[in-house]
Amino acid sequence: MSSGDTMTFARFMELCLYDPEEGYYRRGARVFGPRGDFYTSPYTHPLFAQVLGDALAGYLSGLDADRPLDLIELGSGEGILGKGVLGRLENQHPGIFARVRYRGVEFGDAGLPERIHGVVFSNELFDALPVHRVRVSQSGLKEIFVRLGEPIAEVEGELSDPRIPEYMRLGFPRWREGCVYEANLRMVEILEDLDRRFQRGFVLTLDYGFEAAEYEAMDRREGTLLCYHRHRVHSDPYVNLGRQDLTSHVNFRVFRKTAARLGWTNEPLRSQRRFLMKWGLADRLLEEENRGILRAERVEDRLGIKALLAPGGISDTLKAQVQAVRLPTAGGSFGAGRI
Repeated sequence: MSSGDTMTFARFMELCLYDPEEGYYRRGARVFGPRGDFYTSPYTHPLFAQVLGDALAGYLSGLDADRPLDLIELGSGEGILGKGVLGRLENQHPGIFARVRYRGVEFGDAGLPERIHGVVFSNELFDALPVHRVRVSQSGLKEIFVRLGEPIAEVEGELSDPRIPEYMRLGFPRWREGCVYEANLRMVEILEDLDRRFQRGFVLTLDYGFEAAEYEAMDRREGTLLCYHRHRVHSDPYVNLGRQDLTSHVNFRVFRKTAARLGWTNEPLRSQRRFLMKWGLADRLLEEENRGILRAERVEDRLGIKALLAPGGISDTLKAQVQAVRLPTAGGSFGAGRI
């Protein structure tokens, strides 16, 4: 990035996160866990990957029995979640494991197969996609651009993409003058690209996000953009360039309506905690207790499980969305899990 350049915030965010040499996710530094900048669910406890593996086995078992199964992880990162899921499939669902073709695909990579028969899943991918930022003014929508220099400045101008007004109408029934909103056009593009490739299967998305009613209740005049640096949360994207995470909450209203437009069937949106409980987290916890998790030396394990289960914790903040693609459904719920 050169001083004086002016770009959309989406382009600025993309460079900060995904530049091949200096991007936050590309430069090779540790970003997850205690030595990174934040935690994700796979780093709280191995039970997360184990229960997710059971859920994925349930969805995969409903597909054609005589065909290989694609298992595609979008935003696979350091690979810890994919490794845990595959280990669970191998140990507990060997029939499914024998048919699975796993691929981990990073944002911007060309690793998706041309035809998908199976499950595409992601954990905290869509909230890390580059977003356009727009402000509602008396004269209509104005886009926020970034002008590089000392200091970096924000300037407002006309919309850079004709899809932004439709995204705003779809995602935000009521606009508040003076407030900033994010338009995640990359999210829509990814769903449309998946639809072109899918023959049959499911999409499972675990991410931070909201529905329209939740957003109406928020007091976020500057939108949902947040920055994570050394386990500290702040709202200034113009510091620590390439050294901090930038995220924006997923608009699940747009996510679900886009899927419906494509002909997909949406399962009800759940908290991650309810989703994990549906797929047997409580049973797995009992197994862990029987193995001695309550012993004093296993305090760290207990804290990890608490992070997954505690009301108001990470699993209540995260949402779980399952969608069926070109599959008959009954009763609006898929798979063999327990409600």
